[in-house]
Amino acid sequence: MLQREVKDGSLASVFVDKEFVIEAKGEMKTIIPYSSSWKTLLIQVSGGLDSALLLFLTANLLKENGSSVKILPFSLEVPTKAKALDSARRIISTVKELTGYQFFAESFEYEIPFEKSTYKRKDDAFLTQLRRLYHENAFCFEFNGNTRNPPASARCDFLRDFTRESFRDHRTSIYNGAESASPHAMIDKSGIVYLYKKFGILDSLASQTVSCDANIEDVAAHNLDIPCGECWWCEERAWGFRENNIIDPAINH
Repeated sequence: MLQREVKDGSLASVFVDKEFVIEAKGEMKTIIPYSSSWKTLLIQVSGGLDSALLLFLTANLLKENGSSVKILPFSLEVPTKAKALDSARRIISTVKELTGYQFFAESFEYEIPFEKSTYKRKDDAFLTQLRRLYHENAFCFEFNGNTRNPPASARCDFLRDFTRESFRDHRTSIYNGAESASPHAMIDKSGIVYLYKKFGILDSLASQTVSCDANIEDVAAHNLDIPCGECWWCEERAWGFRENNIIDPAINH
Protein backbone atom coordinates (compact mmCIF):
# COMPACT_ATOMS: atom_id res chain seq x y z
CA MET A 1 0.00 0.00 0.00
CA LEU A 2 1.38 3.39 -1.05
CA GLN A 3 0.76 6.47 1.09
CA ARG A 4 1.12 9.86 -0.56
CA GLU A 5 0.54 13.45 0.50
CA VAL A 6 -2.14 15.52 -1.22
CA LYS A 7 -0.87 19.06 -1.83
CA ASP A 8 -1.94 19.69 -5.41
CA GLY A 9 -3.99 22.81 -4.69
CA SER A 10 -7.20 21.16 -5.89
CA LEU A 11 -10.52 21.77 -4.16
CA ALA A 12 -10.41 18.26 -2.67
CA SER A 13 -6.96 18.87 -1.20
CA VAL A 14 -8.51 21.43 1.17
CA PHE A 15 -10.31 18.51 2.86
CA VAL A 16 -7.81 15.68 2.29
CA ASP A 17 -4.27 15.24 3.72
CA LYS A 18 -3.30 11.88 2.29
CA GLU A 19 -4.24 9.21 -0.20
CA PHE A 20 -3.69 5.50 0.40
CA VAL A 21 -3.19 3.67 -2.89
CA ILE A 22 -4.06 -0.03 -3.01
CA GLU A 23 -2.68 -1.81 -6.07
CA ALA A 24 -5.12 -4.10 -7.86
CA LYS A 25 -5.12 -6.00 -11.15
CA GLY A 26 -2.91 -4.61 -13.93
CA GLU A 27 -2.65 -0.83 -13.59
CA MET A 28 -5.87 -0.50 -11.62
CA LYS A 29 -5.82 1.06 -8.15
CA THR A 30 -8.22 1.87 -5.36
CA ILE A 31 -7.35 5.25 -3.85
CA ILE A 32 -8.65 5.99 -0.34
CA PRO A 33 -8.41 9.63 0.79
CA TYR A 34 -7.84 10.54 4.42
CA SER A 35 -7.65 13.61 6.62
CA SER A 36 -6.63 13.82 10.26
CA SER A 37 -9.26 16.54 10.68
CA TRP A 38 -12.20 14.24 9.91
CA LYS A 39 -14.49 13.30 12.77
CA THR A 40 -17.08 11.24 10.89
CA LEU A 41 -16.81 9.64 7.45
CA LEU A 42 -20.04 8.58 5.74
CA ILE A 43 -19.76 5.47 3.53
CA GLN A 44 -22.64 4.42 1.31
CA VAL A 45 -23.29 0.70 1.81
CA SER A 46 -25.66 -0.66 -0.82
CA GLY A 47 -25.28 -4.35 -0.04
CA GLY A 48 -23.29 -4.91 -3.22
CA LEU A 49 -19.77 -6.11 -3.93
CA ASP A 50 -18.13 -2.69 -4.41
CA SER A 51 -19.35 -0.83 -1.33
CA ALA A 52 -18.72 -3.86 0.89
CA LEU A 53 -15.08 -3.94 -0.21
CA LEU A 54 -14.77 -0.18 0.27
CA LEU A 55 -16.14 -0.42 3.81
CA PHE A 56 -13.69 -3.22 4.62
CA LEU A 57 -10.65 -1.47 3.11
CA THR A 58 -11.45 1.83 4.82
CA ALA A 59 -12.09 0.31 8.27
CA ASN A 60 -8.93 -1.78 7.93
CA LEU A 61 -6.85 1.23 6.88
CA LEU A 62 -8.18 3.42 9.71
CA LYS A 63 -7.40 0.75 12.28
CA GLU A 64 -3.87 0.18 10.92
CA ASN A 65 -3.20 3.93 11.19
CA GLY A 66 -4.53 4.26 14.72
CA SER A 67 -7.37 6.51 13.63
CA SER A 68 -10.53 7.17 15.63
CA VAL A 69 -12.53 8.60 12.71
CA LYS A 70 -16.12 7.39 13.05
CA ILE A 71 -17.55 5.50 10.09
CA LEU A 72 -21.23 6.26 9.42
CA PRO A 73 -22.73 3.57 7.14
CA PHE A 74 -25.54 4.95 4.94
CA SER A 75 -27.96 2.50 3.30
CA LEU A 76 -31.16 2.77 1.28
CA GLU A 77 -34.33 0.72 1.09
CA VAL A 78 -35.94 1.16 -2.33
CA PRO A 79 -39.47 -0.31 -2.40
CA THR A 80 -39.40 -1.06 -6.14
CA LYS A 81 -36.15 -3.05 -5.91
CA ALA A 82 -35.76 -6.70 -4.97
CA LYS A 83 -32.50 -6.00 -3.13
CA ALA A 84 -33.23 -5.19 0.51
CA LEU A 85 -31.43 -3.71 3.50
CA ASP A 86 -30.68 -7.17 4.89
CA SER A 87 -27.54 -7.55 2.76
CA ALA A 88 -26.22 -4.12 3.83
CA ARG A 89 -26.77 -4.99 7.48
CA ARG A 90 -24.96 -8.32 7.07
CA ILE A 91 -22.03 -6.60 5.40
CA ILE A 92 -21.64 -3.96 8.11
CA SER A 93 -21.70 -6.63 10.81
CA THR A 94 -19.18 -8.79 8.93
CA VAL A 95 -16.78 -5.88 8.33
CA LYS A 96 -16.83 -5.01 12.03
CA GLU A 97 -15.89 -8.59 12.86
CA LEU A 98 -13.22 -8.90 10.16
CA THR A 99 -11.44 -5.61 10.90
CA GLY A 100 -12.03 -5.17 14.61
CA TYR A 101 -12.42 -1.43 13.98
CA GLN A 102 -14.33 -0.01 16.94
CA PHE A 103 -15.32 3.43 15.72
CA PHE A 104 -18.62 2.93 13.91
CA ALA A 105 -21.53 5.32 14.28
CA GLU A 106 -25.04 3.85 14.29
CA SER A 107 -26.00 3.07 10.70
CA PHE A 108 -28.32 5.51 8.93
CA GLU A 109 -31.03 3.74 6.92
CA TYR A 110 -33.41 5.64 4.65
CA GLU A 111 -36.47 4.16 2.99
CA ILE A 112 -37.23 5.92 -0.29
CA PRO A 113 -40.97 6.72 -0.42
CA PHE A 114 -42.70 4.57 -3.04
CA GLU A 115 -43.89 7.61 -4.99
CA LYS A 116 -40.27 8.78 -5.27
CA SER A 117 -38.75 5.43 -6.21
CA THR A 118 -38.49 5.98 -9.98
CA TYR A 119 -34.89 6.38 -11.17
CA LYS A 120 -34.57 10.20 -11.25
CA ARG A 121 -36.82 10.91 -8.27
CA LYS A 122 -35.02 8.22 -6.25
CA ASP A 123 -31.68 9.96 -6.80
CA ASP A 124 -33.17 13.32 -5.82
CA ALA A 125 -34.65 11.88 -2.61
CA PHE A 126 -31.35 10.22 -1.75
CA LEU A 127 -29.32 13.39 -2.34
CA THR A 128 -31.75 15.39 -0.22
CA GLN A 129 -31.09 13.06 2.72
CA LEU A 130 -27.34 13.20 2.15
CA ARG A 131 -27.35 17.00 2.12
CA ARG A 132 -29.51 17.10 5.24
CA LEU A 133 -27.08 14.88 7.15
CA TYR A 134 -24.14 16.99 5.99
CA HIS A 135 -25.76 20.26 7.08
CA GLU A 136 -26.61 18.68 10.43
CA ASN A 137 -22.87 17.94 10.82
CA ALA A 138 -23.51 14.18 10.87
CA PHE A 139 -20.41 13.70 8.66
CA CYS A 140 -17.66 15.78 7.08
CA PHE A 141 -16.67 13.61 4.08
CA GLU A 142 -18.45 10.95 2.02
CA PHE A 143 -17.37 7.82 0.12
CA ASN A 144 -19.40 5.81 -2.37
CA GLY A 145 -18.50 2.53 -4.06
CA ASN A 146 -18.89 3.58 -7.71
CA THR A 147 -16.48 1.73 -10.00
CA ARG A 148 -15.38 2.13 -13.59
CA ASN A 149 -17.50 0.20 -16.10
CA PRO A 150 -16.00 -2.84 -17.83
CA PRO A 151 -14.39 -2.03 -21.22
CA ALA A 152 -16.69 -1.87 -24.24
CA SER A 153 -15.26 -5.12 -25.59
CA ALA A 154 -16.40 -6.92 -22.43
CA ARG A 155 -19.88 -5.42 -22.52
CA CYS A 156 -20.75 -6.39 -26.10
CA ASP A 157 -22.65 -9.45 -24.83
CA PHE A 158 -24.44 -7.66 -21.98
CA LEU A 159 -28.16 -7.84 -22.77
CA ARG A 160 -28.95 -4.47 -21.17
CA ASP A 161 -25.79 -2.47 -21.65
CA PHE A 162 -27.88 0.61 -22.50
CA THR A 163 -28.91 0.74 -18.81
CA ARG A 164 -25.36 1.24 -17.54
CA GLU A 165 -24.30 4.51 -15.92
CA SER A 166 -22.22 5.76 -18.84
CA PHE A 167 -20.45 8.47 -16.80
CA ARG A 168 -18.41 5.64 -15.26
CA ASP A 169 -16.86 4.68 -18.60
CA HIS A 170 -14.02 7.20 -18.50
CA ARG A 171 -13.58 8.62 -15.00
CA THR A 172 -10.31 10.54 -14.56
CA SER A 173 -10.55 11.37 -10.83
CA ILE A 174 -11.86 9.74 -7.69
CA TYR A 175 -13.23 13.07 -6.44
CA ASN A 176 -16.85 14.13 -6.99
CA GLY A 177 -16.29 17.50 -5.34
CA ALA A 178 -14.58 18.93 -2.30
CA GLU A 179 -16.17 16.56 0.22
CA SER A 180 -17.00 13.41 -1.73
CA ALA A 181 -14.99 10.63 -3.35
CA SER A 182 -15.43 7.35 -5.21
CA PRO A 183 -12.24 5.49 -4.21
CA HIS A 184 -12.96 2.68 -6.72
CA ALA A 185 -13.49 5.09 -9.66
CA MET A 186 -10.32 3.91 -11.44
CA ILE A 187 -11.03 0.20 -11.06
CA ASP A 188 -13.57 -2.09 -12.71
CA LYS A 189 -15.30 -5.20 -11.38
CA SER A 190 -12.43 -7.49 -12.35
CA GLY A 191 -10.17 -5.37 -10.13
CA ILE A 192 -12.72 -5.47 -7.33
CA VAL A 193 -12.83 -9.27 -7.36
CA TYR A 194 -9.01 -9.34 -7.52
CA LEU A 195 -8.86 -7.30 -4.29
CA TYR A 196 -11.31 -9.62 -2.56
CA LYS A 197 -8.91 -12.45 -3.36
CA LYS A 198 -5.84 -10.39 -2.41
CA PHE A 199 -7.23 -9.64 1.04
CA GLY A 200 -8.59 -13.17 1.55
CA ILE A 201 -12.21 -12.12 2.02
CA LEU A 202 -14.00 -13.89 -0.82
CA ASP A 203 -15.75 -16.43 1.40
CA SER A 204 -16.18 -14.22 4.45
CA LEU A 205 -17.39 -10.99 2.79
CA ALA A 206 -18.08 -11.37 -0.96
CA SER A 207 -20.43 -14.22 -0.11
CA GLN A 208 -22.60 -11.77 1.89
CA THR A 209 -23.14 -9.35 -1.00
CA VAL A 210 -26.00 -8.96 -3.48
CA SER A 211 -25.34 -6.96 -6.66
CA CYS A 212 -28.67 -7.62 -8.39
CA ASP A 213 -30.66 -4.44 -9.09
CA ALA A 214 -33.78 -6.03 -10.56
CA ASN A 215 -37.17 -4.42 -10.11
CA ILE A 216 -39.74 -6.37 -8.08
CA GLU A 217 -42.21 -6.23 -10.98
CA ASP A 218 -39.67 -7.82 -13.35
CA VAL A 219 -38.83 -10.52 -10.83
CA ALA A 220 -42.52 -11.38 -10.40
CA ALA A 221 -43.40 -11.14 -14.11
CA HIS A 222 -40.58 -13.42 -15.25
CA ASN A 223 -40.58 -15.70 -12.19
CA LEU A 224 -36.95 -14.85 -11.50
CA ASP A 225 -34.82 -15.55 -8.46
CA ILE A 226 -32.50 -13.06 -6.76
CA PRO A 227 -29.89 -12.65 -8.10
CA CYS A 228 -31.81 -12.57 -11.40
CA GLY A 229 -28.73 -13.09 -13.61
CA GLU A 230 -30.24 -10.81 -16.26
CA CYS A 231 -29.88 -7.19 -15.11
CA TRP A 232 -26.77 -5.17 -16.04
CA TRP A 233 -25.40 -5.39 -12.51
CA CYS A 234 -25.66 -9.18 -12.43
CA GLU A 235 -23.86 -9.41 -15.78
CA GLU A 236 -21.13 -7.04 -14.62
CA ARG A 237 -20.58 -9.07 -11.46
CA ALA A 238 -20.43 -12.37 -13.38
CA TRP A 239 -17.87 -10.85 -15.77
CA GLY A 240 -15.68 -9.70 -12.86
CA PHE A 241 -15.49 -13.20 -11.42
CA ARG A 242 -14.90 -14.81 -14.84
CA GLU A 243 -11.99 -12.45 -15.49
CA ASN A 244 -10.33 -13.77 -12.33
CA ASN A 245 -11.25 -17.44 -12.93
CA ILE A 246 -13.08 -17.45 -9.59
CA ILE A 247 -16.47 -18.96 -8.81
CA ASP A 248 -18.76 -16.37 -7.24
CA PRO A 249 -19.19 -17.48 -3.59
CA ALA A 250 -22.59 -15.78 -3.44
CA ILE A 251 -24.16 -17.54 -6.43
CA ASN A 252 -26.43 -19.65 -4.24
CA HIS A 253 -26.50 -17.33 -1.24
